[in-house]
Amino acid sequence: MQSRGATMRTSDAERQRAADFLRDACADGRLSPAELEERLELLFAGSTVEDIAVLVRDLPGGAKVVPRLQRGAVPRGIAPAPLPARRSRRAVSPAVPVGAGLVVLGAVWLALGALPPLMAIIVGTILIAMLIPVLLFAVAMAPVGLAVFGFAWLMQRVLRGPRAFGPPGAWGDHGPRRRRPFV
Repeated sequence: MQSRGATMRTSDAERQRAADFLRDACADGRLSPAELEERLELLFAGSTVEDIAVLVRDLPGGAKVVPRLQRGAVPRGIAPAPLPARRSRRAVSPAVPVGAGLVVLGAVWLALGALPPLMAIIVGTILIAMLIPVLLFAVAMAPVGLAVFGFAWLMQRVLRGPRAFGPPGAWGDHGPRRRRPFV
């Protein structure tokens, strides 16, 4: 069975990127002019990813000009937009704080159930009296928190530049990607 690289066709832009890489390698002294000419002829005669890979395999950095085989992937020669730094590898599920809250509520419920009835009523009343100001404060501060969040989001977008406001290609990036039909 053939590998996917042996059957995946390349575009003119991908072959041109590989040709520029080979010319740079010749300028650096890694290829002789005769070798460059021979490789360029093979490059433009070939039409698959494997053809490019064979021609640049023995040169440092050659893997960067070999087109990727995944759908929608950015070619290695073009640097993708930088990703924001992540704080942790695993995101915390929203079920974790909900579950922890239910465990605490269950423990309080059991503790109140173990008390004598009059004592449970007094402790429950004190807990509710403490909970009401906390909830009122949270409700009163929600608009302030949303305003601060909105301001921080807007500043992040402004400081990242105009590319943050539109789809790729809207501000002169690489333009929309078109799929070529299989022939």
